[in-house]
Amino acid sequence: MSPRKPGYVVPETLAEASEFLREHAEDARIIAGGTDVLVQLRRRGRAGGEHPRWLVDISRIPGLAGVSTDSGTISIGAMTTHEEIARSPIIRKGGPLLAEACASVGSPQIRARGTIGGNIMNASPAADTIAALAVLSTRVRLSDRMGTRDILITDVFVGPYKTSAQPGEVLMEVYFDALAPTCGSAFVKLGRREALAIARLSCAVVIERDDAGRVTRAAIAPGACLPMPARVESAEEMLVGKVPDEAAVDAAAREVAEEMVRRTGVRWSTDYKRPAVEAITRRAIWRALGVNVE
Repeated sequence: MSPRKPGYVVPETLAEASEFLREHAEDARIIAGGTDVLVQLRRRGRAGGEHPRWLVDISRIPGLAGVSTDSGTISIGAMTTHEEIARSPIIRKGGPLLAEACASVGSPQIRARGTIGGNIMNASPAADTIAALAVLSTRVRLSDRMGTRDILITDVFVGPYKTSAQPGEVLMEVYFDALAPTCGSAFVKLGRREALAIARLSCAVVIERDDAGRVTRAAIAPGACLPMPARVESAEEMLVGKVPDEAAVDAAAREVAEEMVRRTGVRWSTDYKRPAVEAITRRAIWRALGVNVE
């Protein structure tokens, strides 16, 4: 590990990072691209809150960046930037909706610095990549001094800005099965403006159909509207086994909106969010079916 500056350490191996994080579980924070952490530190300082005593910079640890594929499984290192993912031919072919989601993150500067691992472990309900990762049935690999463990992306989150990672665990990579040629996918995001917008609402969809046009598999995950990222299986079931038509798509989209209300309750924003969630879900389903609607 490099010489320590006050409040800043730069481990050169996963073992070093894990050991330091375990020893300082209450007052250490990982920093990678820094696009989330630095903003949070600034806000905390303005509010008079305490900063973590240590920032643990994992950028020098080898093997944590890059996109690769092996036997139909696509792996993405935790330090891979949004820009690298958005441009990756492997992702564009095997998980195009994730490329769409990464391309929608912030500004070019943020996409060039921000990492997929940071987007996940920050655990923001509005994170652009999470809904896309959820419908791809992505698994994440966490490592500490005892070894590694793999869990579903949706099991990472236990609340807004809270994860199930244990003290000392570092996210190494995420991986998912490449989509088959029979699959269509889409990611739709609604923000307050066209650029630099944090998602107010989003939706990711994957749909697979047989030769007769019947849906054999559906995955639908709304973003930025649930307490924790999740797929809406009740809506997915409304499409499976059917040749999708307007009535089926409308019913599935409506079910996603109703599930949001069931999980979050009726709030002052419900009158806006319910039709908005329904509309972007409908649009995402149609796009996954190959129909471009506005």
